[in-house]
Amino acid sequence: MYSYHFREWLSFFYFYCIFGWCFESIYVSCKEHRLTNRGFLRGPWLPLYGSGAILVLWLTLPFYRTPVLVYLVGALGATILEYITGEAMVRIFKVRYWDYTNQRIQYKGHICLSSSIAWGFLSLLMVYVVHKPVEQFIFWMHEEVVAVLTFGITVCIVYDFSNAFRKAMDLRELLLQAEQLYAELEERASQRKRVLMAAATFAKAAVEEELDQSKEQLVKKLETDISILREKETRLKERIAKDAELLLWHNPGSKFMILADNAAEIRERLQKLRNERKRPKS
Repeated sequence: MYSYHFREWLSFFYFYCIFGWCFESIYVSCKEHRLTNRGFLRGPWLPLYGSGAILVLWLTLPFYRTPVLVYLVGALGATILEYITGEAMVRIFKVRYWDYTNQRIQYKGHICLSSSIAWGFLSLLMVYVVHKPVEQFIFWMHEEVVAVLTFGITVCIVYDFSNAFRKAMDLRELLLQAEQLYAELEERASQRKRVLMAAATFAKAAVEEELDQSKEQLVKKLETDISILREKETRLKERIAKDAELLLWHNPGSKFMILADNAAEIRERLQKLRNERKRPKS
């Protein structure tokens, strides 16, 4: 049970990816009262579950005869994987796919005590209940069938991941553009405020009329700039809503690390787009 070939590990990985997707999709669909295809990808697989299962098995099977060690090692390994994955997602894509910030004991929103405790119990469940039947099922299937299925799933996952990665990077670029736009908007508003305060502070009777004219021209220019930037902001939010459709609908609890205050508005825009698509064409 403890020694597997690479192909067998890969078969287990795909099985748990698909099993994890089924579990998550059913749970979130019931919670959200709508069908939800969970995950970062379009297909019926969640690599985090597959990676977590393989990591837990690889770490805990040597301690099979000591349940306490299986619990501790499994909880620690899964927690580390969860943290690394969450941090990588934030750094690369500027998006948080899950968030534990509302938990009492948590770290950076990526991991929390209650989740780590659950990972320990899931490790016990995996090692002593789930994996043995899975192993028997994989070994029961003909080697050629397993090889064909493994190859086919590999091709599909690679294709799916490459598309999802490209779209996630496109979304990241839009979020960075939004960050720059908001910084520029803030600077223009700050300039406008400084001009008005300076005019109110330093205006003298002799130059009051000339100063008022200069102030009025400058404020008018700044207000024009702000109006143009607001229009860019609206168009950018619409593009973000379209590009983030897969992310937001597959992961209801996800949030942007940029535009965090505008997440609700972007979700409303996305809902509006979806409603428009459902309307029958006249």
